[in-house]
Amino acid sequence: MKLLPSLRHMQHKPVYLKAPMILNGVCVIWRGWIDLQRLDGMGYLEYDDERAQHEDALAQAAFEEARRRTRDFEDRDRSHREDLESRRQQDPSPGSNMANADVEHKMR
Repeated sequence: MKLLPSLRHMQHKPVYLKAPMILNGVCVIWRGWIDLQRLDGMGYLEYDDERAQHEDALAQAAFEEARRRTRDFEDRDRSHREDLESRRQQDPSPGSNMANADVEHKMR
């Protein structure tokens, strides 16, 4: 019970806050205070250059990873197509050209 009066006394003091966030794609820090008794306060936003550089580096790394994966996929796809083409040239059996025969038949 002795703590209760001291807690009430502390609630009259403002609580100061610093909250980093990304607002509309911009790294900012909200700084301000809130009066816990009245639940009002004031604050402002400031640009967070350090966090922005960090987020930019993360975005660049993700972009480069996506480019690498796309390039790898295209290389595998090209290799697969070349392999299929070389198999078609080596084995001109009637079953291997059935898809082409269907296309030619539809064109007539």
